[in-house]
Amino acid sequence: MEFYSPEKGFEIAYEISGDSNKPKMVLIHGLFINSDCWYKQLPVFESEFHVLRYDLRGHGRTTKPKKRFTVRNYAEDLHALLNHLNWTEDLYMVGHSLGGIIALAYPILYPSHVKKMVVADGFCFVSQEAMTDVLGRINTYKVKDFALGISVRGLIPYDEETAQIVKKMVIDHMTKKDLIQATMGSAGVNICENLKELSFPVLVLVGKKDITCPVWASEMIHEWLPQSELVIIPDAGHLTILDHPKEFNDLTISFWKK
Repeated sequence: MEFYSPEKGFEIAYEISGDSNKPKMVLIHGLFINSDCWYKQLPVFESEFHVLRYDLRGHGRTTKPKKRFTVRNYAEDLHALLNHLNWTEDLYMVGHSLGGIIALAYPILYPSHVKKMVVADGFCFVSQEAMTDVLGRINTYKVKDFALGISVRGLIPYDEETAQIVKKMVIDHMTKKDLIQATMGSAGVNICENLKELSFPVLVLVGKKDITCPVWASEMIHEWLPQSELVIIPDAGHLTILDHPKEFNDLTISFWKK
């Protein structure tokens, strides 16, 4: 991976692949994991797009700040990286879970850069109950057990090989303190009402059996967005990019071509 430092003591890990003559796609991963999670998408997307994937602040190979950070910091990091790369127009943003709310927050702050978007298994606000639940599980379990639990809760059907890959993404880069810090990054966020400002097409995807960000959370996003399409993937869980990759990939590519 390459590294870009928008400020002293802070580096963003990123990688660009695919066809430089094709449309620009930005992949934004979810909470606790990192940009390696797109391994079931990259072989397909790279033939259709010029693809940027990166590790969020506090995740993966990107710097883990000691101070608390927020969704706004995530959006500002992305803005700095995109400006550095001169990726500032006609972008296709694809965000999963936490990556979905970052994708949505980005054009609220920087409205001219995005052409279309996919928000998968996402949310536009975080309740105190949700925070308490996640922090409780982090504090209860060892990191390796918590990391495996991401797939136990999120993969439908459960697949041991995929679960071990997800677990490795977490345990190779995150301590318990890092998990808590990352969780607190979205505490209290609520951008639902701001979504009515977004004027470009958005595909909202969600697994019907998602218990992390249930269908109603995606329905809420869909209702606030002026130009959105909601697709519920039957028998999928929270990790749709991994448990139903063909459906996810096909829907993402066809939405761009509409």
